[in-house]
Amino acid sequence: MSTSPVDLSAGKAAAPADLHKVHDFCLKVVGDLAAAMSGPLLYLGDREGLFKTIASQGPMTVAELAKATGLQERYLREWSAAMVAADYLSYDPASGKLWLLPERAMVLANETSPAFVGGMSQMIPDHYRLLPKLRECMHQGGGVPYSDFSQDTFEGTERLFGPGYANFMTQAWIPAMPEVHRKLQIGARVADVGCGRGRALLELARAFPRSSFVGFDSYPPAVQYANQQAQAAGLGERLRFELRASDALPQTHEFDLIMTCDSLHDMHSPEGTARAVAGALKADGTWFIIEPNMADRVEDNINSIGKLFYSVSMLQCMTCSLASGGAGYGAGMGAGNIAKVTAAAGLKNFSKLPVEHPFNQFFAVAFQPPGAGPAAPGGG
Repeated sequence: MSTSPVDLSAGKAAAPADLHKVHDFCLKVVGDLAAAMSGPLLYLGDREGLFKTIASQGPMTVAELAKATGLQERYLREWSAAMVAADYLSYDPASGKLWLLPERAMVLANETSPAFVGGMSQMIPDHYRLLPKLRECMHQGGGVPYSDFSQDTFEGTERLFGPGYANFMTQAWIPAMPEVHRKLQIGARVADVGCGRGRALLELARAFPRSSFVGFDSYPPAVQYANQQAQAAGLGERLRFELRASDALPQTHEFDLIMTCDSLHDMHSPEGTARAVAGALKADGTWFIIEPNMADRVEDNINSIGKLFYSVSMLQCMTCSLASGGAGYGAGMGAGNIAKVTAAAGLKNFSKLPVEHPFNQFFAVAFQPPGAGPAAPGGG
């Protein structure tokens, strides 16, 4: 599209429009549509190992990429052209070589990098595939249940959050709660509610050998997989996973630390979860909450992070909660709603932790039952 304003005066509009602004906004929307159309190619680059191959083998032609991967050269020529046009791959016209700059490899190819986003690209096919069902829900109500999503979503979610857990959970996030950190070092009992495939607890169990851990999730395949991973890592004696709803935790006041990692907003009833957490925590226990880095008001989320999380929420988080008749808070739950949910369960000591992260915000909630002395602040 031309970068100079086009003549749209023949078009009909309800009110006069500034054609320069029309032009600029049209280019913005076309850019967004281009990104949406290139999303499936990001998926292919990740799932077919194309980014990893280019990152590991250095500058290469399309023919060399085809030979290295066993994929069809014609398809790779079109794929690579799209990735060059998107400014993801670098390209030398003289030699026909493609390469991935080190900084971009950290985002697209290196799964141990905290900036890796391949897991999110893996979730794209489900979001596109389920659009007809989402349209039905927009007319009839209800939601699209997680049972309609494929392995791409569950594995992609693990790969999306896994690098953060590996790089920050024990190095920065837990140390932001000094008393919790101390308890884990000497021996604590920990639960992760809505644990998914168990990556967060795997990191904690490796780092704190004197503590014991249990993960709760309502999706049977995730629980089975997480237990297999715990056994494979030699952690089965201290780490296990159980099939349990988030509002049906054991009311035994046995846990020093309960975590919900990017899961509270997804739950059928965050309020029910909060009440269950209150009954499961020790009197001096702490609830550690990780949620998307969203402000309470939509006008404060007019940025790329807000655009991402509201969109994912519409396509997955909110609709999956509504599918079970749930609250449907969505990924834009915000600190204000989180505070209200925890307070309604009698969890009064709510604080935002001083942890900077582009995609998440972190909270510590201390439980103080009636008649108890001052609750531990949880380092928050």
